[in-house]
Amino acid sequence: MSGTYPILPSRPILPHQSSSCTRCSTQLEFPVPNPVPAQGTQLRVKCWNCNNVVALAYRDSPSGLASGSRSTPQPEKQQPRKGRKIGTQDRPLETGYYDILGVSINATEDEIKKAYRRLAIKHHPDKNRDDPTAETRFKEIAIAYQTLSDPVLRKKYNEFGPKESAPEGGFVDPEEVFSAIFGGERFIPLIGEIGLAREMKRALQEADDAEAEEGGEAKVVLRDAKGKEILSPEERARREEKARKESAEKAAAREERVSKLQDNLERKLSIFTESATGPNDRDVSESWRTICALEAEELKKESYGVELLHAIGFVYASKARHYLASNQSFLGVGGWFHNVSGKYHVFSETVSTLRSAIELKSVFDQIQAAEKAGNLSPEEKKRLEEQAAEKGLQALFKGAKLEIESVLRETCDRVLANPSVPPQKLYLRAVALQMMGDAFAAVKKEGQNGGEEEREYVRIDTKGSRARDAARGV
Repeated sequence: MSGTYPILPSRPILPHQSSSCTRCSTQLEFPVPNPVPAQGTQLRVKCWNCNNVVALAYRDSPSGLASGSRSTPQPEKQQPRKGRKIGTQDRPLETGYYDILGVSINATEDEIKKAYRRLAIKHHPDKNRDDPTAETRFKEIAIAYQTLSDPVLRKKYNEFGPKESAPEGGFVDPEEVFSAIFGGERFIPLIGEIGLAREMKRALQEADDAEAEEGGEAKVVLRDAKGKEILSPEERARREEKARKESAEKAAAREERVSKLQDNLERKLSIFTESATGPNDRDVSESWRTICALEAEELKKESYGVELLHAIGFVYASKARHYLASNQSFLGVGGWFHNVSGKYHVFSETVSTLRSAIELKSVFDQIQAAEKAGNLSPEEKKRLEEQAAEKGLQALFKGAKLEIESVLRETCDRVLANPSVPPQKLYLRAVALQMMGDAFAAVKKEGQNGGEEEREYVRIDTKGSRARDAARGV
């Protein structure tokens, strides 16, 4: 029978690594570069099926190599990676754990569990006593399963990869850092998760995607006479669909955030509304003011605590005054006045935020101009960088403050306009909300005697109190 076949050619056995395409999920393999890269080194691999350029982290493990390949030499000790990359759930930073289990990046929990059971039985050290790599392979399978079977850990892995591929000092999640800087966990029941942090994270992910695409074939960009990019119908449709998807995600996230804040605020206000016999119940009012003041004293200790309390207090008090004035004053004129005042506040805060962004850009322009001229001393560079960091933090907080106030205004509107709640109870809610707002707006930093910002809140509150007293005939 052997004479019926021609002499077949052969080729050297080269180590390969298997993976899957992040776009079309096609299984693929690629040769290990020579010299062998360090563990976790980012490699760009083009999919044979759709030509998508996939960013993969090299992993030197027996299970990470394609079937029939030889083990590769042990790489040198990995050097800390420079910079930070952030993957997405559709395009993970690396797919090593998926490769170990032999599943796609879109695998379900059941698929991951089945793959683990199959591999755990096959590669258990007790069944492979003659294989010196069996124990290492079994541990890798277990770690991959523990990570991908936990939704939280899987999300982190997709975004930041495994711990061993992290840069020196570890990866930094923009959302976690943002939350820690501006209020921390204790403010989440009051303001929710700040969406600006999520947008920063999305921007970093998109920048990484763009960088990965640049690593592939050169992309020709056509522009018209005005310099505007010319898009094909397919590309325009793709971008429009992406914009619609992002808009829907933002709307859903905001709705969920406002709904949770509404529940939290209604539950908190019920301490007053379920106990007070009326808006002038002195004993309950004093107790409620004490509760609010104690909470404010504790919250002000958090990062940016005083600034956040002032922002929350302003919205609470202004929305409560608007409700009380609209329902008690003649033809709702008082409510109209507070509505105009609130719109002016939004306009003023927007202008202030833009001014901070312009000042930050000015500092960066100074640094760039000085570096280009070659006359920037180390001391001057350090001073300008510190100035940029300070102004950058101010600009971020002002942007976050605008977002927080917008969300809180919507939350208060829902709390004070719930059609299923009797008008008398809504009125009590407004009274309690104003007292809480006044308590939050009155907090001071340690050693503060009262600055211009505090005096502004006092002036606004005085007007509101007069309007409320006039409505009650006091």
